[in-house]
Order: sequence, then C-alpha cells, then structure tokens
Amino acid sequence: MPDEIKYKKKELQKIIADDNERELCFLMLYWVYEKDAYSNLVIKKADKIASELGKKLDFARAMLYGTLTYTFTIDFLIRHLTKEETETMDPVSRTAIRMAVWQIQFGNNIPEYAAVDSAVEITKKYNHKASGYVNAVLRKFTECPEAKRYLEQFKPGIRVSLKPEIYGILKKDFGKQEALEIGKAFLEPAHITVRFDAHKADQETVIKELKKEGITAVKGGFIPDCVEITGGLNGLEKSEAFNKFGMFVQGQGAMLASHVAHPRVADKILDCCAAPGGKSTHMAQMCRDDLYIIALDINEARLKLVRDNCERLGLTSIETICADASNIHKDDRDSKKTYDIVLCDVPCSGLGLLGRKPDIREKFTYEELDELIPLQYSILEHAAKMLRPGGTLIYCTCTLNSDENENQVEAFLAEHKRFHTVSIKPYLPEGIYMDEEREERAENGMITLLPHIDKCEGFFICRMERDRKDEES
Repeated sequence: MPDEIKYKKKELQKIIADDNERELCFLMLYWVYEKDAYSNLVIKKADKIASELGKKLDFARAMLYGTLTYTFTIDFLIRHLTKEETETMDPVSRTAIRMAVWQIQFGNNIPEYAAVDSAVEITKKYNHKASGYVNAVLRKFTECPEAKRYLEQFKPGIRVSLKPEIYGILKKDFGKQEALEIGKAFLEPAHITVRFDAHKADQETVIKELKKEGITAVKGGFIPDCVEITGGLNGLEKSEAFNKFGMFVQGQGAMLASHVAHPRVADKILDCCAAPGGKSTHMAQMCRDDLYIIALDINEARLKLVRDNCERLGLTSIETICADASNIHKDDRDSKKTYDIVLCDVPCSGLGLLGRKPDIREKFTYEELDELIPLQYSILEHAAKMLRPGGTLIYCTCTLNSDENENQVEAFLAEHKRFHTVSIKPYLPEGIYMDEEREERAENGMITLLPHIDKCEGFFICRMERDRKDEES
C-alpha cells in the first residue's frame, strides 16, 4: 500500500477525466473514513474539478452519500454474512468492501459483478496484496441467499442504519415507533430549501424566475419566504434570481428560528455562533436592513463567510465580532449595549441533520456529547447577560436530543429566575403542522421539528424573555 493515498488536484483530474467514478468515490470515502475529512468538502473539491472538465459526478455523489449513510448497516451485513470484521481490515480493503456492498445491497440496477470487479481493481492499485482478500469477502457476500440480506428481519437500528448510541437517544426521547419513523425519514433524500427576501418577491415569482433559468423549484413546506429546489442545486448560485431575490440556502428549521425571534425595525440583536450568517441575514432582510445586528463567532475564517454573504445580499446592518460566546463579559467590545434579542444557535450533536450530513452517523460519540452539553449551557448563560429587561432570548439546536434541548432550557430557567418561556404560537407560520401535544409545547415556548412530520431537518427552538422589572446590571 502506498505511504499516502493522495487526494490532490492532479490525480483527481485524471480520474475524473477518465470517468472513473468508482475510483473517485473510493478516494473520497477513504478520506472521510480514514483521514477524518468531511464529505461535503471532499465532494466540493471533486465537483470543482469536474466542472472545469465539463463532467458530472452524479453516480460518485450517490455512492459516496449512500455508503456513508448505510455504513452501520453495511458493517453489520459484512459481519453477519461473511464473519469478517471491518474494524480489523486494512483501510483500503475496508473502504473498497463497504463501497461494493452498498452497490450490491442498496444500488439501483448495479450488476454485482461490476461492484465486485471494480472493488478488486481499485484495491490492486492502492494495496495490491489485499486484492485477493477483497475478492474473497465480496464473493462470499454475493453468494449468500438474498433472504439473508433482507433488512426487515433485523433490529430497527440496523434497518435505518443508526448505531446504538444514536438510535438509543431517539428511542429514549420519542419512543420505539416514532424513533423508527424518524430513522426512516433520515434515509429519504433531504429537502433542499432556499430562503428569499420577502420584500423583493413572493414564492410564485421566485419559482417562475428560477424556471426561466432551468432550475426547478416548488413552494417551500411551511416557511412562507422560501422555496424548495427539486432538481439539485447545480447552477443556482450562478443564477440571476439567486442574487436578485436575496436568496440563501438554508433549512426550514433555521428559518423558523428567525421567525420565532420576530425582529422589529431598530432592534439591537446579538447572534451568537452566527457563521455563516443564515439567521443574521434573514433577520436583517425581515426588517429591510433597518436594525443593528452583531454576528459573533469564535472562528474568524467563518466570520468572513458572514461578511461575504452580507456583501452579496447588500446588507449593511450586520457587524461581525470574533469572540467566544461561552465566555462573553460585560467589558467585551459593544457588550455594554443591551440587546433586544439574543439568539443562541449553539454547537450541538447535529442529530437533526442525519439526512444531509451522513458523516454524523459514523462520528457521533458520547464523549463528544459530554463536552458539548456544558459548552451549550455556558453559551446560553453568558449570552443571556447581554439581554435587556423585557428582551427575547432564543435558544436553538439542530439536534433531537432532549439533554441538549428541553433539559438545557429547564436547567437554565431553574437557575435564572428572572427568565421565563413565552408562547411562540403567534410567530409560527400558518402552514406548520400542529397537533394537541405541539400546541401545548408551543404555548410553553418550545417546538421540535421532526423530519417525518415537517419534511425538514430536525430542529429545536425555545423562546424565553427576561422579566421587564429586572434591573440587574
């Protein structure tokens, strides 16, 4: 095996030019599995090269995200049918076998021989000595009767490809049946939604203008100022409509957080952990750029994305500050101002994003969660100090874990008596699904969006207010 499997432009150019999408996918998977890279970044690099060469990577992309999504199930099937453990395999064999099994088990109309033969040839190139082993494992897999590969006979977590750490959280918080429904929903293609400036157009106008440029869109689910892109994002950011209507690719959960915050003209707003600026720019657009927003983030490089987005959207009401939201002090720059709204979209486990960020399925650990929970609380506690009496505090996450959501809010309110939750029902759009349980929770200031119900990412939002009579400095 070579000392280092490269993922550099020169090598990728040749692979893409030769239409070797399986080899390209192997390299992308290798870097995600073995080098801890992020799938969106490796595919972005490949897409850029493909665009320069006039190529499309539809098959490689489907295979990449499909294999990552089903890795837990794939590893189980390999162990169940071949008695081999992926953990003990060399990295090249492990990656090649996983990719081939996805094609055999989940790919549509992909001949088994093509999946097996290509995996063997790729292994020969990157670890020649292991090619015989890869061939033997895959032959053993394909020779098993299909009945033994039928997923419905296995436990729910295996069927929806969620390891026990993740599926256990869903089952604990939502019960067996709904956990399964959530898991199934995360296997469906993710809904791609794009926000637009409601002061510049309505849904019908945006859909019509995008259609003229060959981009297919339909009315967004429950958010009035968004549309859903149904034909992929190719060409969207280069379209005339994208800038003309102030568009921003964003999930409906994140959009709803801005609606629940309900900014008004002349408000002073602190947006913690703000990069890349989705909520800041949304709130600015909602108020025709006539307010004052501090977009705070600990990462200066990501703050550049906020500034770039503001420039593209023509927004001047947003200022960026590089600071640690978990340790804001009264003497920090601009913190002597009292804010009307403080929004905390805190770092979280991301379990609401499993549908479009399959890396989370593999990388999630309890150890990481144990580090996140105190960080989230610290951000909420410190940011709350910046709020004026009577002001609005928004706490939100893109996870479905009650320990990061409701339990954090309850712990905060127990220790901070001058804060209380308030009904969010006046701020919810008409099209959102409501039942008796959700009505009750919304009256208590909270909502949890679920993929199988709301057709979007999983997302938690809570609206709190600081007592008007609180004069604490």
